[in-house]
Amino acid sequence: MDATIRQLQRSNPDAAILAKLRAGQYREWQIEALAALGNPLFGGSQVPEWADWDVRRDLLQKLPLRLTQEFAILCAEKALPAWEADYPQDKRPKAAILAAKAFLRGEIGEEECRKAASAAYAAGCAADASAGAAGAAYAAYAAAYAAAYAAGAAYYGASVAYAAAYAAGWDWQIPALTSLILAWED
Repeated sequence: MDATIRQLQRSNPDAAILAKLRAGQYREWQIEALAALGNPLFGGSQVPEWADWDVRRDLLQKLPLRLTQEFAILCAEKALPAWEADYPQDKRPKAAILAAKAFLRGEIGEEECRKAASAAYAAGCAADASAGAAGAAYAAYAAAYAAAYAAGAAYYGASVAYAAAYAAGWDWQIPALTSLILAWED
């Protein structure tokens, strides 16, 4: 079956998804999340109003913690170029993103990750930046907090998606989250 799915993935990604679905290779949370994101292969009928804070937070709360943290980091990375365009010498937002990744790999502790998050927040507050650049700084802050503060990961994940939208828009977020969910393996 796995060889068939790999073959389908190369020729028709939707067929591969259906084959994995029929083979029971997706967990219930994946099916529910993909339906909530509007994916018709999983019974979704409409794309959610992703700009709505409660919609984002509620969906992210239902996902595995690590997936929410990785999505937050992805959003911050997508927004980072807006900060770097205005403030190429200020590395605090990038440092927060790197700290979030390092924390998830177990290379730094919670306190160090939170300090990097606070520095990115301070960068956003101190900067005379465009909405996109400020959004990027706040996205980096929220991504680091989503990594370091497990109890608040959905809150910070929803925040980072919102902040990243100022720098990179909303349109890429649902497809990116869908890809993360589809590829997720416990």
